[in-house]
Amino acid sequence: MAVSTLAIQPGINLTASAQTVATGSGSNTIITTAVVANNTTAAVALSVSVTRAAGGTFPVIISRSVPPNSSAIPPELAAFSLATGDVLTASGNGLSLILNGLVVS
Repeated sequence: MAVSTLAIQPGINLTASAQTVATGSGSNTIITTAVVANNTTAAVALSVSVTRAAGGTFPVIISRSVPPNSSAIPPELAAFSLATGDVLTASGNGLSLILNGLVVS
């Protein structure tokens, strides 16, 4: 078994529609830190969901407001685990998202 640190999502600009931000690979992908930045002049709502490869889509963050000209570290994504084939999606028009973590293979 090998554990590798990496930028699971090195950086993505989110839109109003949900888009894939990470997909589980190896035997397990673990998000250790997520950073969300809002460089607009208005608050923007962040929403995050996970679709499990075994079935089902589940909300993780439901329309959390990120204040203008600020950043946030959402605690819901700390130590968040993705199995192979799980998909994490996010939306938030104008927000930027970075995910760091580990992949176990």
